[in-house]
Amino acid sequence: MYKIGSIGAGNMGLAIIDGAVGCKAFLSSDVAIFDICQDKIDLCKSKGYSVLPSEEDIFLNCEIVLLAVKPQIYESLLNKLKSISQKVKNQIIITIAAGISTSYIQGFLGKDTKVIRVMPNTPLLIGRGACAFSKTENVNDNEFNKILRIFENMGEVAVIPEDHMNDIIAANGSSPAYVYYFIDCITRSVEKMGVDKDVAKKLVAQTFVGAAEMVLKTGKEPKELIQQVCSPGGTTIESIKVFDEKNLYSIINESCVKCVNRAYELNA
Repeated sequence: MYKIGSIGAGNMGLAIIDGAVGCKAFLSSDVAIFDICQDKIDLCKSKGYSVLPSEEDIFLNCEIVLLAVKPQIYESLLNKLKSISQKVKNQIIITIAAGISTSYIQGFLGKDTKVIRVMPNTPLLIGRGACAFSKTENVNDNEFNKILRIFENMGEVAVIPEDHMNDIIAANGSSPAYVYYFIDCITRSVEKMGVDKDVAKKLVAQTFVGAAEMVLKTGKEPKELIQQVCSPGGTTIESIKVFDEKNLYSIINESCVKCVNRAYELNA
């Protein structure tokens, strides 16, 4: 019996597995993987993970099962697992797909199935993730805390009610792309002014890192920190005026709403 297995070996699935092994929650020999891509299979084998021939084999032979597939695949996947779901007991299912509820999974695998729902983000790949968690009532505190500790080694964690798991996607699941978008826009703008692109990108990216740390470590509200940078009659305030005149908040708010609405469209 393997301690943890992943159905799917994409970037996020492997980031979680690698993080769990990296923090010594599991040995590489404790891990089993299933994926249909030969390149992923070869990569997993090179890490010392066992590769099993089917989704069903992962489900039957792992104490913890990570479902690391796209939301659109869940129905067919859970139908495959449904017929064998009574053959396992006290197994923990971890789902990371947007819009997939714990009750949806229990609807296929049985109401006694223990499910932990996670909304991760891609900075998990470098140990700087921000993940939101919810769980079914039958997951006990020891089981839940064990999973939380694994993810704490890869970044920040927060426990929230499941009825907000779709809403939180705009805060952590999709928001790395928003940051990348800003970094790209600022970099391109400065490059047009004659600054070397790589120099600009490095400085902009590090500035985002530093600014984020200021929010986390000072305890100050973002608006207060904005004011600290915006000297009257200075340069920064001219940029902020443009944001205000163009109603950048409205644009960002609309993008967050669209993001969350899509999660509810996927909701199952």
